[in-house]
Amino acid sequence: MTLFLLVWFTTVGEVNALAVFNRKMQGEIAEKNLSFLKNGLDRKLPYNEQQVIKAEELLRQIPEGPNKIKILLKVSDWYEGSYHNPQTLGKAFQYAEEALRVSQRLRSNIYAGKCYLQLSMLQQLRNKNEMIEVEAKKAIEILNKTNQIDDLAEAWVMIWSAKMRMTAPIPERLVPIFKAASLFEKSGNNKRSGDCYSQISELYFSISDFHNSQNALKKAIFFYKAAKLKESDIYPISSRLHIIYESEKKTMDIIKLKNKTFLQQSKLKNEIFLRNSMVTFVLLLLIILALLYKSFIFKKKTNKVLETQQNEINKKNDTLQKLVVEKEWLLREIHHRVKNNLHMVVGLLASQTEFLKNEEALQAINSSQNRIHAMSLIHQKLYQSENLSIIDMPSYIFELTEYLKDSFEIRKSIRFVLDIDSFNLPLSHSIPIGLIFNEAVTNAIKYAFPDHKNAIIKISLKTDDNENYVLIIQDNGIGLAYDFDPYNSPSLGIKLMHGLSDDIRGKFQIISENGTKITLEFSTNDSNLININL
Repeated sequence: MTLFLLVWFTTVGEVNALAVFNRKMQGEIAEKNLSFLKNGLDRKLPYNEQQVIKAEELLRQIPEGPNKIKILLKVSDWYEGSYHNPQTLGKAFQYAEEALRVSQRLRSNIYAGKCYLQLSMLQQLRNKNEMIEVEAKKAIEILNKTNQIDDLAEAWVMIWSAKMRMTAPIPERLVPIFKAASLFEKSGNNKRSGDCYSQISELYFSISDFHNSQNALKKAIFFYKAAKLKESDIYPISSRLHIIYESEKKTMDIIKLKNKTFLQQSKLKNEIFLRNSMVTFVLLLLIILALLYKSFIFKKKTNKVLETQQNEINKKNDTLQKLVVEKEWLLREIHHRVKNNLHMVVGLLASQTEFLKNEEALQAINSSQNRIHAMSLIHQKLYQSENLSIIDMPSYIFELTEYLKDSFEIRKSIRFVLDIDSFNLPLSHSIPIGLIFNEAVTNAIKYAFPDHKNAIIKISLKTDDNENYVLIIQDNGIGLAYDFDPYNSPSLGIKLMHGLSDDIRGKFQIISENGTKITLEFSTNDSNLININL
């Protein structure tokens, strides 16, 4: 048993020692291979096939860092060279995306920008033009935060490439390639600056802008010489410059020839136009003279006819004027006689009261006298005014108020407050307004102040636009009875006010508000008013 344990421990120890030795050997081999891969990372030389195979075997053993990103991008570059094979192009994308993920985990703007630039170039091989620009813009956004000017310039070149592939307008193609050229100049990359200006020259040449094309190609040659390119490489560009120069010269000659031809044609056209204008002018002058002479003869005859007609019109106008004056005189006489007749009716009613003993009959006659006087006063105003169809409302309301004061003998017991705007109303509205005013004030005088203490009657007639009017008659008396119904009242005065309001299409309202308040809203713009003939 002791011998068996001794043998077992000896065997296990040998196995462990062998495993440690193997791991040490594998580490040394991996380190040697990593050193082999790391050689030339900072140089722009691409990997060969042997380096790519070893890199793919050892990538998992390489810790995340700048060296791993560089190796991934080198491997991606190698597979990019075999882009005709979809499998190898897919691997190029795979390694570039893995490099981007490592860069993002390390938060390295420099390598993230390089990875996006690599992806943009790979998208170009897939002919995905929109994605070329998307990846390049991401690269530009990140590389702007770094000092990697060459990579930033290459990203702008990819933007230009996308615009070229999508046949964007020439101004849109020029912007990115100009930015790339400027950045390559800043970094001192003369070769790439020359490449950019060579492409700029071609763009200008495509739109026949030979001057700018020539200048851009001169810059390209300057930068190629600064980059110490061989004369054999620069010669085709110099030949291109000569072609552009000759094209510009021919274009200028053609333009000069066209301008000369155009001037000659213009001169010839002007001479023909001048000659034709002179002939036309002479003909027009003869025609105008003939027309003027004809017009003179016609005007002379017409003036005689018009003079005869004017004399006849003047005679008719004189006759019509006399008729108008006679009509106005007759209308004024009618108003005067109507007023006299109404006064006579008032006098007859006054005489009748001497033989009446019934109080209600006397009040009815007095009310009728007041109503007749309200209408009579309108005819008196019309008779006295120059215009026989409108009434001056302030003076009419004032005189009617004064008449009612005298009629009821209340000058000292009731105070009247008048607020009347200055305006005129037509006869169609004046009579209804006068009668409504008479009824409202009469009711206030008779029923609002049983004790005649501090009695006030406010009268307002206002307008804002000489079309819409508001008449308000308010007293501070005892107000309406609690059971008063303004729409079913047996009172003749209330019925008369409602009827007259309807005649002028007015809005009539009677309410209790610290006494009695009567409001009438009406307009002189209403059509189809009921005619009032008196």
